[in-house]
Parts: sequence; C-alpha cells; structure tokens
Amino acid sequence: MGAGTPQPGKAFRRPAFPGVVKVYFEAYGCTQNYGEARLMQEAIVSRGHGIAARPEDADANVLVTCTVIETTERKMLGRMRALAADGRKALDASRKRARGPTAPGMRALVQLACNGLNEILTVVESELRDPEARAEIEALIAANRRYAKAFDLPGFSPEGTFDETYALFKRVGCGLGRSRSYARALRDFWDYTQEPGQVEAAGLRMMRRELPHFKALIERIANELHCEPTAEAATKALKEKRGLRPNQILPFLHEVREPAQRVADRHVVAINPAYATEIIETPPYLANSTPSGAAFALDTLTDHSREIFLATTDERSASRPCPGELLNLLVHEEYGHCVHGSNSANKFAASPDLLSLIGSTFVCVSEGIAFQRELEFLPVLQEIAAGKLSGTDEDTFATSLERWGGIGRVAREYEFLAALWRIVRFLRVIGDARINSGKQDLVHFIEWAHRTTGLERATVYYQLFPAHQIIGPGYASTYAIIGERIRELQQDALKRGKSLRDFNAYASSIGWPPKSVFEAKLEAWVRSD
Repeated sequence: MGAGTPQPGKAFRRPAFPGVVKVYFEAYGCTQNYGEARLMQEAIVSRGHGIAARPEDADANVLVTCTVIETTERKMLGRMRALAADGRKALDASRKRARGPTAPGMRALVQLACNGLNEILTVVESELRDPEARAEIEALIAANRRYAKAFDLPGFSPEGTFDETYALFKRVGCGLGRSRSYARALRDFWDYTQEPGQVEAAGLRMMRRELPHFKALIERIANELHCEPTAEAATKALKEKRGLRPNQILPFLHEVREPAQRVADRHVVAINPAYATEIIETPPYLANSTPSGAAFALDTLTDHSREIFLATTDERSASRPCPGELLNLLVHEEYGHCVHGSNSANKFAASPDLLSLIGSTFVCVSEGIAFQRELEFLPVLQEIAAGKLSGTDEDTFATSLERWGGIGRVAREYEFLAALWRIVRFLRVIGDARINSGKQDLVHFIEWAHRTTGLERATVYYQLFPAHQIIGPGYASTYAIIGERIRELQQDALKRGKSLRDFNAYASSIGWPPKSVFEAKLEAWVRSD
C-alpha cells in the first residue's frame, strides 16, 4: 500500500485538481486476485479518481495478492515495503515543496483525506506480521501525519461535530482557492460545455421547478407520520417508525429485487438476457465511504461480465432505512448503474467502442442515468399501487412488498425520498458552482440553502462539502446536470413516438463516453427513423 492523499498545489509532480487521486494497481496470483483488482479499479473511478499507468505516477499504490505460497508471500512483502518507502518519500517531498498560503477549506479537505488514509494504513499495519513491512507502513503513517500537519487547520477535526465545524468555518472562512481552475475542471474532467455561471443557473432552474412539489410532499408525509412538517422531522420519523434493522436490509433487497427487475424491464428499461448482478453486504472497511450502497462492474471486457451491488447495513452509515428508501436505492444502483454496465458490456442495444467501456472520469454519465431512473420508476410504482397497472409481473411485485408495509405505503415513502434527494442534488449543482468559483463561501451558501429549501444546515453541509468536494470540483453537479439532459431527450423521443423502454435501453448500452459524445449519440438516436 503506497501513499496517497488529495494535495494542494503541485504535490506529487502532477498538475491535479486537489481532491482527485490517481491509483496504481498491481495484481499477482490467481484470477480471483485480478478480478478483485478490477473491482477496486471500478470503485476508484466511480468516485471520480483516476487509474495510474505506472507506480511513480500514482498518489496511491494498491497491491492485490494472496499468501497461499510462501515464496509469493515473501515477494509480496518485499513489494509492499518498497511501495511504502516510495510513498513515504513522495509525501515528504511534496510537503517540503509546498509554497504559499493554502485556503482554509482546502486545508479542511486535506485533513479529511489524510484521516481516511490513516485509517486504511492502520488496518494494513494491524494485519501485518512481517516486522520489516510493519516498520515501513508505520513510517508511511508517520509521513502521512507530517503531511496533514503541514496543512493543519487549527480547531478543525475530521471527527468533529457539524456545530463545531460550522462555528470554525464562520470564524476562519472556508475558501477552496479553486476560482481560477474551476472552469477548466468542468471542461477537462467532466466534459462540460457550460461555464460555471451556466451550471449554477441550471441548478437554480431545476430546484425552483420542483421545490413547491417537494414542500407539498413534506406536508403529506408529516401528516401521515404525525411529526413536524419539515424534511428532517419526516426522515427521522421514517427511520424511527418504519426503519429496518441491519439484519432486515439484505432480506428485503433479495425478496424485492427479482419482481422489481421484471417490472423495470417491462416498463422502464429493456434489460439484456445475460444480465447478472450480485448483491453483497458492504464490507466494514468500505462502510464509511459507502453510506447506503454502490454499484461496480466486473469483467466488463470479457464474455462473462457481471455487476456488483453493495448494500450497506452498518448503522453508523446506513441508519435504519425504511422500505421506500431501500427500493429507491435498488432502482438507482441496480436498474440505473448495474443495467448500464451490463447492457454496455453485452452490447445489448448499441455497440460501444473499446474506449467507451474503459473506466474514466466520464463514468459520471452513469450518475445521470441512475439519477433519472429514480424518477422514471415512480409513476410505474404509483400506478401499480393504485390498481391502474396490473398483470402477473406487477402483481408479484406488489405481493413482494406486502410484509414490508404494502405497496401503497412504500410508494408514498419512495415519492417523498426521491423528491428529497432531487432537491439535495440540485443544491449540489448550485453549491459546487458557487463555492468553487468563489462567488459565495460555504457558510453563506449553507445559510441560503437552509432558508430556501428548509433543509437543515448539517444536511446541506455533509451532502456538498465532505461528500463531494473531496473528490474534486465539478463532480457534485454531474448527477443532476446529466440527468436533466437525459430527461429532455426522453421527452423529445416520446413526442417522436419512441418508447421510454427503448430509449433507456439504448442510453444504457453505449458505455461511458465523454458527456458530449454520450449526449450526441442520444440525440442522433432520438432523431433516427
């Protein structure tokens, strides 16, 4: 395990935007090790980071192996020692090269990133039995701590409460120092043609369009739950009164997923016959970075591709989700991301080229698909609940939800939570544009968002700042910006007599090309005869 952390300026000799990490993977041994390395690569790319071609170009080096054979174990321990030593030297060198003041917001992000890296290295160190390897990892941990200290923000703690963090930012500010690089990040990382002001304006339009409906849904769900008519009170009541225990989450998903898949395939998106997805409980070491769930592709370039759907059960990250929340997660991750990966790998409704199947930051187009999928599934769910849409598949789906509160109640939960997350993602667009361009600092944006939407300040903070700014500027906006363009093209396709199911099948079969290429392909399909 080598060194890696988001770094300000020109650390690690590459002109990266702070918060984005390049990772180099080495796999040895059996095919399972190579498969797990591929899964890890997909996970890294899906979070906006990059894959390095050489260890010297990386911020972090990951060694994937096993210790069945003693000679292999000795070789891997030697390699681990060498990578740890290289990482320690790189961290110390970049720390010494740092010049000039660093914005307080960037210092906070460095502390968060270094804290996360320290947790990983501590786990590695605790599992090692070789004294020389342990010594190198301990030295790397010390170098990581020196790096964090070099960008210290007095009073800030990664484990601090929101109130403590917010009070500090009010005193010292929370600038990121990205105003000069933000427009370039939008263009070069995420393939945006829009300028920062246009991105902000798009977020405002989407939020203003849907905010009145969201507030009406708050009133309705609050009456049903007998709680205060606020989004925070409603979500708290849902968890307290209807939330599932950790040992109920996987059973719910396993019971509902096959009936839901048949309904999604029939009404929302055509799914290829070779579709294969496994639901796996999120392992403890990923729970902090995967608060609800995630989806990854495995063996994409082979003839036996499959998808992985991670479902988090750890209450520290996934606190008692209600059935409607889990159904929303299932639709987003599996019928959004996983179907996208499987349809593309199997060239179901299109023939993506090789570059469109290789992970990069352009995988963000999948965020738009999954974001829009939540909305597409809602009217189908509501019509089944109302008895307006029936059949063998629809009835089986409704039956699968009976012991979880019934389809009517689950549909109301789903509608409220889908609307809530849409507002949150619109705020990410607006906030990302404002705080990265320097138009508004984080504190003033949080106060504006709280007044405008009624969402708690802590919710806005956690959804915008540590959750997405640590990945890098621009990523927070990809869900809604790309999803909205998909929605516009869908409407155009429907007016031209094409079906939603066919449109989504094609959109989910063209891989992960750059955003502009993805949209051009969809536009051409919509206009084709």
